[in-house]
Amino acid sequence: MPESNPLLQPYDLPPFSAIRAEHLVPAVERIIADSRDSTATIIASQALFPTWDDLVQAVEALEARLDGVLKIIELIDSHPQGPAWTLASHRSYELAMQYRVELAGNNDLYQLHRQLADSPIATLFNEQRHSALRKILRKYHLAGLDLSPDKQRRLKALNLQIDEFSQEFLRRVKGSSDAWRKHIQDKALLRGLPGAALARMEVAARDAGLDGWLLTLCEQSFQEVMSYADHRALRQEMMMAYYSRAVGTGPDAIATDNELVLTVLLDSRHQKAQLLGYANFAELALVEQMAQTTDEVTEFVHQQIDQARTTLAHEAQQLQRYAAQRGIDALEPWDYDYFAEKIRQDVAGVSQDAVRNYFPLETVLQRLCTFTKTLFGVELIEQTTVDTWHPDVRVFELREYAEPIGHLFIDPYRRVAGGAIGVASGLRSHRMTVEGRPQRPIAVLRSKLPRPAVTQPCLLDHLQLRVLFHEFGHCLQHLLTAAPYRAISGMDQLSHDAGEFFGQLLEQFCFTPSFLTWLSGHFQTGDPLPDTMANQMSRFVYTQTGRETASILLTGLVDFELHRTYGDGRTAHEVFTQANVEVGHLQWPDGSRPINSFEQPMSSYAARMYSYQWSGVLARQAFERFERDGLFNPETGKALRDAFISEGDTGTLLSSLALFRGEGERCVEHFAGA
Repeated sequence: MPESNPLLQPYDLPPFSAIRAEHLVPAVERIIADSRDSTATIIASQALFPTWDDLVQAVEALEARLDGVLKIIELIDSHPQGPAWTLASHRSYELAMQYRVELAGNNDLYQLHRQLADSPIATLFNEQRHSALRKILRKYHLAGLDLSPDKQRRLKALNLQIDEFSQEFLRRVKGSSDAWRKHIQDKALLRGLPGAALARMEVAARDAGLDGWLLTLCEQSFQEVMSYADHRALRQEMMMAYYSRAVGTGPDAIATDNELVLTVLLDSRHQKAQLLGYANFAELALVEQMAQTTDEVTEFVHQQIDQARTTLAHEAQQLQRYAAQRGIDALEPWDYDYFAEKIRQDVAGVSQDAVRNYFPLETVLQRLCTFTKTLFGVELIEQTTVDTWHPDVRVFELREYAEPIGHLFIDPYRRVAGGAIGVASGLRSHRMTVEGRPQRPIAVLRSKLPRPAVTQPCLLDHLQLRVLFHEFGHCLQHLLTAAPYRAISGMDQLSHDAGEFFGQLLEQFCFTPSFLTWLSGHFQTGDPLPDTMANQMSRFVYTQTGRETASILLTGLVDFELHRTYGDGRTAHEVFTQANVEVGHLQWPDGSRPINSFEQPMSSYAARMYSYQWSGVLARQAFERFERDGLFNPETGKALRDAFISEGDTGTLLSSLALFRGEGERCVEHFAGA
C-alpha cells in the first residue's frame, strides 16, 4: 500500500479527496516505523558531536511528518464519516499518542540536546536557536526525564490517568447534553426567538423525524433561548437542564456525577506537579506562561474583579429596574440574559437582526482580504481548484511580493451540533529544512456560521464577526511568522497568553463604528452600514456586558483556584461557590452545579483560563496605537508584524508590546497596574 497511499506521497497541499479509511493506519504505522529508524540513526551519528542541523532539525522533521498526517485526519473527521473511517482514525490517534510518549521519553535524544546546549558552538547561536533549544529541553524536563526510573513510571501512569478522566468528564457532559431534548409543536412557546434560530430548530426536528421544533442543549440553542425566548417557563426549564448536566444523585451518582471525576482528575494533576517539583498544578501550568508566580496571577484576577465591581453593580440595578417595570419584581437566573438583551436593544435602538443584514459572509471575507493587504502588505487570493475535505471549504493562497508564502483554508458553516463557534488550527508550521528550503505554513479556520438559505446568504451578527476576526488573527499569526524552527513557529508553539493576544487584538477592530461601516455591505443593496446604525451598534455591544465580563472572570478564577488550592479541604463545588460570591453578578438555579459541566479545564487550558483576560488587557493596550495612528495605517501594521509575529515564540509578549508601543519599561509598569 505505501506505493498508492496518498498520505505517504510527497505533496504541497494535502490530497484530501484521495484519502480513504484504509489509508490511515498503514500510513501512521509506516511513518512511526520510519521515525524509529531515523531516530536510531540520529542518536548513533550525533553521539560524539551533536549539531543543530543533524539533531534539532532532523528530529523536528520527524515530528512534523507525523503531526501533518494526524491533522489531515482530524480535518476529515470534522465532517461525519462512516464507521470504517471512525475505527481507523481512532486507531491512528492511539498509535500516534503511544509513539509521542515514547519519543518524549527518549533519554538519548534528551542528553544529546543537553550536550548541544552546553557545547561551545551553542554560544554562537542566535536568539531564535536559543529559544527553540530552551523549549525543547523544557519539553523533555516536563516529560519527566530528570526523574528517577521509578518516578518516570509513576508520571507515565498519572498522565494516562489524567487523560482518561479528562475524557470521561467530557463524555459525561456530552451524554447529559444528548439525553435532553424538548419537542415543541406550539410555536407560541418560541415567541421572541429570531427567525434563524427557529429555522435551525425546525431542521433539528425534521432530522429527528418530528414536526414542529426541537430544542437541544447545544451552546447556541441554549444562548438563543436564554436571550430571546419570551416564555419564562421555557427559559427556566432549559437553564435548569443545562446547569444540571452530569449531576448524579442516589445509587447512580458514581456513574453519573462529574464532581467525583473532577476530584480524581485534580488529584492526579496535583500529584504530577509535585512529582516534577512544583507545589501545585497551577504552578506547573505557569512554566510556559508570562506570569512568573501563582501570586501574580491571583493578584491580577482579583484586581480585575475589583475594577469590574462598579460596572457590575450598576448593570445589576439597571436590570432590576427594567424587570420591575415589566412586572418582574424578583429576577431569577433565567431572566438575566433575556432582560439584558432587551435593555441593549432599547438603549441602542437597534437589534442584532437589523444589523446582521449588513454583514453577509462574502462581503466580510472580501473586506478581510483587503484589510490584510492594506495593513500587512500581503494578498489573500482565493484558489478554486485546490483539493479540500468538504465542498464548503474555501482556500486562499497568501502571497507577498507576488510569491506564495502560505495557505489559509476556511470551513465556514455548521454541519454538526455542539462545539466551539470558531476555532483556528495549524495544519503545517513554517520552518526551514536543513537544505534551506522553506516549508510554507497552512492555517485552518473553522466556524459554525448558519448556512445560506434560498432567500438570503449567510449573515453575521456582531458576536460572529468578533469570533471570525479572533480566529483569523490566530491564522495570520501562524501564516506570517518567519521563524525558521518548528519549536518557535506557528500557533501551536505559543503559550496560551501569547497565543490569545493576537486574536483578541483583531477583535478590537470590531468595536469601532467606523470600521464596522467600512466592513459592511447590505446583502441586497450593497449599501454600507449607516453611521447612525454603526454608532447604535457600538452602544449595543457596550451595554449590559456585565454577564460576559463576570463569566470570564469567574471561569479564570475557578479554574486557577481549583488547581492552586487543591488539598485545602474544599470540594470543587465549594471552590466554585466561593469564587462566584467574590465575583458576584451571576446567579444559578437552585440545586444546579455548573462545575459539573465545566469543560474548559479538561483541555490544555487547565489552570490557564485566566490568560484570556490577561491577554485581553494587553490587546486593548496595543490597539491604542491603531486608534492613534489610524486603523489602516500600513506602518503600524508592519510594526505589529515585526513586534509580535515575525520572530515567532522568541521574545516575551511584554517586550513585544513595549517595542510596539514605543514605551520601553513603562509598558510593563502600566500592565502591572491594569
